[in-house]
Amino acid sequence: MENTSKKYLNTLDTLIDQYLEDPHFSIDYLCQEIGLSRSQLNRTLKEEANTSISIYIRQRRLQKAQELLRLTDLRIVEISEKIGVDSPQTFTKYFTQEFGISPSEYRKTLSSQEAEASTDVSDPNLPPIPSPTEVPRRSKMKLYGVLGILSLVIIAGIFYFWKTLDATSAEPSIAILPFKVSQQDTSQVLLAEGLMGQMHASLASLENLKVISKTSSSLFRTSAKSIPQIATELAVNYIVVGSVQKQGQRFRINIELIKASENRSLWAKTFESNLQESLSSMNEVAKKITLELHQQLSDTQTKNLNRIPTQNEEAYREFLQGKQLMLSRVKEKLEASIQRFDKAIELDPAFADAYAHKASAYFILSSDDFIDFKKGLKLSEQNALTAIRLDGQNALAYATLANGYRQQNKWEQAVTTYQIALKYSPNDAQILYWYSITLRSLGKMEEAIEYSTKALSLDPLYPVIIVGHAGNFSHAGKMKEAKQVLDNYQLTLDGFYPYYFVKAYYYINLSDYRSALKEFIKCDSISPNVKSVKYNLLYCQAKLGNTDIVKKHLKTVSPVAKNYVELAVIYAGLGDKDNCLKYLEKGVEEGMVPIYLKVSPLFKFLHSDARFQALLEKLGLNLPI
Repeated sequence: MENTSKKYLNTLDTLIDQYLEDPHFSIDYLCQEIGLSRSQLNRTLKEEANTSISIYIRQRRLQKAQELLRLTDLRIVEISEKIGVDSPQTFTKYFTQEFGISPSEYRKTLSSQEAEASTDVSDPNLPPIPSPTEVPRRSKMKLYGVLGILSLVIIAGIFYFWKTLDATSAEPSIAILPFKVSQQDTSQVLLAEGLMGQMHASLASLENLKVISKTSSSLFRTSAKSIPQIATELAVNYIVVGSVQKQGQRFRINIELIKASENRSLWAKTFESNLQESLSSMNEVAKKITLELHQQLSDTQTKNLNRIPTQNEEAYREFLQGKQLMLSRVKEKLEASIQRFDKAIELDPAFADAYAHKASAYFILSSDDFIDFKKGLKLSEQNALTAIRLDGQNALAYATLANGYRQQNKWEQAVTTYQIALKYSPNDAQILYWYSITLRSLGKMEEAIEYSTKALSLDPLYPVIIVGHAGNFSHAGKMKEAKQVLDNYQLTLDGFYPYYFVKAYYYINLSDYRSALKEFIKCDSISPNVKSVKYNLLYCQAKLGNTDIVKKHLKTVSPVAKNYVELAVIYAGLGDKDNCLKYLEKGVEEGMVPIYLKVSPLFKFLHSDARFQALLEKLGLNLPI
């Protein structure tokens, strides 16, 4: 009978280890696999281990946790997940009950032992510290009670030193990694995205905190890289990780703040709430994080951190689906996103974010020529203004409004409106980038570089911002810096056609038209339907003296509004001032103007011509702003 009981226990241990990470592993399944009824297994455990099934499973899990604490550098929250305990707080409670010491104190004790062993120095007045696996539990509890007090004193000293050090160090920086979900269904994934976005928006409103864009941090959704590795790539001091698990109509949300250099958890919390409460919870987390990072909050900032986008759960779900649809920038999905935003607005007429994103969708539709340009901009402006009326601090609404002003050459309005947007969301990399290319259009290159530098620091892996930053250096004549950016990201942006487009302009700024032509040919092979690539390619052919090819093409181009920019660029390549100015002037009348006209190297040969300066003045590009 003894051998049979041992056999059952061995099988039980194997099964528990096999399903260690599953917090919902059932006792009934255990009994079925072992071939005993629940009462028989209970009786066996009572006789052999003097405990119940549930306690036995817990103890087995805690023994594994003890091993992980001893043999790995995993954080408490990660170990909690590894042993199938639903939260770090519950794990800490069970571990302390079992061993008389918290997990973090236990690990510190082991570290102290290792340090003493490595230096072979001991204090004869102190008793040796036995391993927790080598002493009876009652002795452990007494011993660890004393050690716990000592550890707390040590921790307090370290914490004070860390606080002092961090308070005087460089600007704190943070990235929020995509929240993990227990099930890969659409609604749960969207909710996790929404909660991450809510926390990001709250933190991004703080001026003295660098908050990495969701675009860059989302690239690590399925990454196997360690927290310190991710933090190095994103150039941040702190990382936030989280998970979302649906439980009926409620959600269990785990959030943890990690000091990246030490891969050390500074703060962790579990929330159980419905959707509306979850959004408020993210604001509470944002406030807690700001305090951990020594940020002083004004009354206005505290008030802003308490805001949630809507009280209506169904409206929020429609909104999240609309945001997801916008990501592709495909015409059909952009139109479908507007329908979702309309449903959200119907459910909650005061939903400012829904109006702001609807404005953004209309702006993309018009700027990508999916709908009538002027009609699209008008619809974008109407929705942006409605969002601002409902929420006077909605940064996206202001930025979208500024984008429209930029497209209409309303430079003063654009600059002022971007500045308002950045006042309310100083860590928004996209808005910083939009503002930087606006400054480039105005010829304010030093300021353009300043803002694209900040945009890149907040979104270091976003291709559009990378190439825009290189373009700012190139147009400013800072060729060494432009080349450095282009070289650093060559492998990362391989196959991204705007990279080769910007690289071609780098060579045009150096008057190296042969190299520029090669880059435009690469662009054309990647994206053969991009019209601007083809006529810039012809510009280079013209500069290289291949005029027969260029003139042959000119015969196929109709002199209509949609072709005015193309004709102006090709005639610029041929050095034909009169025809180039003719089509620039026609383009200005129709609102079809080459991008970055004032600083474009294509039109430098016109700068001394009074007609060109008159065009700049007509466009507002010669006005001091």
